[in-house]
Amino acid sequence: MIKSVFFDVANTLLEKPDLFRKMAAALKSNGHEVSESNLRYVHKFLAETYVFPDKTSRDFYTEFNSHLLYALGIAPDEKLLSEIFEACTYLSWHPFDDTNALADIPLPIGILSNWDSSLRTKLKDHFAIEFKWILCSQDEGVKKPNPLFFQRMMDESDLQPSEILFVGDSMKLDIHPALQMGVKAVLIDRLNHFPHANVSRIQHLNQVMQWL
Repeated sequence: MIKSVFFDVANTLLEKPDLFRKMAAALKSNGHEVSESNLRYVHKFLAETYVFPDKTSRDFYTEFNSHLLYALGIAPDEKLLSEIFEACTYLSWHPFDDTNALADIPLPIGILSNWDSSLRTKLKDHFAIEFKWILCSQDEGVKKPNPLFFQRMMDESDLQPSEILFVGDSMKLDIHPALQMGVKAVLIDRLNHFPHANVSRIQHLNQVMQWL
C-alpha cells in the first residue's frame, strides 16, 4: 500500500515558462527560425543524456547549448552562444498549472531533487502545502540517478520501497533508478514526449490519485 508520494522538482513541479520563448527569440535574431515546440523536444532529449550540476554555470550551459544547436542543425559560434545564455540565464521558476493537484493528495508528500541548498526556500515561495521531507542533492552529497539518493528517501521517511510512489519527468534520473530500487514510479509527460515509454505515465498531476 502506498503511504507517501515523493516528487522531483525541476520540470516536474517547477518550470521556467519563458525559457523556450527567450531561446527562440535569440535564435531568430541570429537568422535561425526554430519553433518553441521543436526547442522543447530537442532540449528534453538532450537533457536526458546530461547530468546537470546542482548549481549550473556559464561554462556548463555553453557546452550544453553547443550540443543543442548541433542537434538542431545549427553550428554554434561564440556570439550566438553568448546571446542564448544572456537571454536565458536567471529566469524565474514557476509552478506548473497542475500542481494545485498536490493539495488533494491525502498522504505525506516528500521531495527528492537534484538541486542546490536553495530548494527549501524555493518550495516555500511557490507552494502553500507542507512537504514532510525535502531531500536535495547538494545537502545530501549525492544525486540522482545514484541509488544511494533513493535509499536516503526510504531512510528519511522510514518507509519500504513498495510504500512510496515517486513522480518525476526523467526516465534516466527518476523513473528507471526508482524502479530498480523497488519504488513505484510514474513518469509525468505533459507534452507526450515519451509515447512509447513502457512505464506508468501520466500527463497531468491530478492523475497521481489513480496510483494511490
